[in-house]
Amino acid sequence: MSRRRRPAAAGPRWLGGIHAAQETLRANPGAARELWIEHEQNSPAIKEIIGLARRLGLPVRFMARRELDRATGGLRHQGVALKAGLQPTLGLEAALERLGEEDKKNLVLVALDQIQDPHNLGAIARSAVNLGARGLILPERHSAAASPAAVQVSAGALQRIALHYVVNLAEALRRCRERGFWIYGADASGRPVWEARINAPLVLVIGSEGSGLRPLTRSLCDELVSIPQAPGGVDSLNASCAASVLLYEIARQLGRPPAGR
Repeated sequence: MSRRRRPAAAGPRWLGGIHAAQETLRANPGAARELWIEHEQNSPAIKEIIGLARRLGLPVRFMARRELDRATGGLRHQGVALKAGLQPTLGLEAALERLGEEDKKNLVLVALDQIQDPHNLGAIARSAVNLGARGLILPERHSAAASPAAVQVSAGALQRIALHYVVNLAEALRRCRERGFWIYGADASGRPVWEARINAPLVLVIGSEGSGLRPLTRSLCDELVSIPQAPGGVDSLNASCAASVLLYEIARQLGRPPAGR
């Protein structure tokens, strides 16, 4: 497998929103550079963020709303803008090589097959962190990237989870199988997830918003799992909703609570 990494964003970026700032300061404090707070903002959450920033020795500036609007590119910032680097990417091959047998117990990774909407990426990351998954596998091409918008939608979860960008998703799934991972694909034609027997370590593969899993990706799955829906419902759940339901059932079957913070 190629060890190339997705090109990183050029330097720190402005992240808007209370949760994005909190999670970055807690999980990746070394990436933070400067904090801006809108004048007159003094909620308990914002006071906590200011305290975290000052303990880290970061510059804290009180600014007009228009300055935060400009810095964050119009994102809904809730009176908080943090200049910080985004979560660094990790080579999947190197990460797999470092895994011992104990590390692989109940290990869940989520692979995204051409998820291109940053809002779906952020929502999936949020569910993945809250339901115990430890990494996202993302194709370098035709895939949404971790961006300030995606970080905000994820409530900062994209700053807490390992990101593994790969050149070829099919090859990445093959390498995971060689390392003992089970591959489960989300597909409407699959077995209802609560009837499937979930084994770990595993990779859950979520397909694109429009067409689902690509044929090659589907062929590499050990099992396809679906979410039964009530009669008269709409055609399908969107990618992020489907990921949440499937990750919950995986956590339930594996018999362990989501990973603690």
